[in-house]
Amino acid sequence: MFLISTVVLLLNVIGFNKKENSQNPQPTTGTISGRITLPPGAAGDINNASLAIYASFDDWLNDRVLRFVTANSSGNYAFTNVTPGTYYMDAWKDNNNNTFFDTGDFWGVYGSGSYPNYQVSPFSVPAGQTTAINFTIFVIP
Repeated sequence: MFLISTVVLLLNVIGFNKKENSQNPQPTTGTISGRITLPPGAAGDINNASLAIYASFDDWLNDRVLRFVTANSSGNYAFTNVTPGTYYMDAWKDNNNNTFFDTGDFWGVYGSGSYPNYQVSPFSVPAGQTTAINFTIFVIP
């Protein structure tokens, strides 16, 4: 009995007690949240504008959406439970509901430039953290 107690005590001291780690598990997902806005002076309602994330630039080019959410009337949005990694993002609103991006619709990407000359940029999402992504969407002329 003494030998078993000694072995259990020794294993606990050197870190083999898994009970402690199971009570405080490490996070395995992250969050992306932020706000989309229209340019100063532009009028429009961004409520229910769609935002999409893509797992790669190739996926973005080929419109292979990983997940999408919609913005509220202030342009705020959040993707929760996102697997850590690198992503690309865009946002749009088909204001006339004709399933095409045309005059009067909203469009934008996380990156630089403005419609139609923009550069989409990647961003990282670490586990257990919130990545803030804010960008402007433009009115298609």
